[in-house]
Amino acid sequence: MCSRSGITLCYGPVGWSRLRDDLGEEIIVRRICFALVALSTLLADTAALAADADVLRQFGMQGRQAIDSSKPHSQGNPHLIYGVSPQGRVTRNLRMTPDLDGTFAMRNLRMLGPDTLQFDESGRQSEITITVARINGKYRSWRSVRADGTVLIADGKFVSSGNPTPAFEKCRN
Repeated sequence: MCSRSGITLCYGPVGWSRLRDDLGEEIIVRRICFALVALSTLLADTAALAADADVLRQFGMQGRQAIDSSKPHSQGNPHLIYGVSPQGRVTRNLRMTPDLDGTFAMRNLRMLGPDTLQFDESGRQSEITITVARINGKYRSWRSVRADGTVLIADGKFVSSGNPTPAFEKCRN
């Protein structure tokens, strides 16, 4: 047994496992371990945010994109703005019409290949996993699947209509 500043470390059947204060109340080491796990999770989340921002930059999507960059945003010419907040959070901002405009949090960005990016996004109705393909320097939604397994986009086409997804060009401003 070892005592220091009114706290006693006790040797139990599984080794040094408990601390006792002067009143005999146990302080379980698990609480200390829990605090360490919480701290490491916080640090891992910070690293994940930095990694997401790095992947976005590496894929070349950060900034504004449009079907036609020379025209303002509209229903026929949506603009997408991929950005990174000062805290490192990655977002996609849709500018199209007031009822459809919105900002969506992106997470777990990962490169599937040199011209394919995948990420998870908090959509309006559910979580969505989105795959973007870079084809001839333009970006297209290639696959989009809701958390419940509903496929919205497959092979670059909207499942509901069969129409191809729009190709977005990177804007200079």
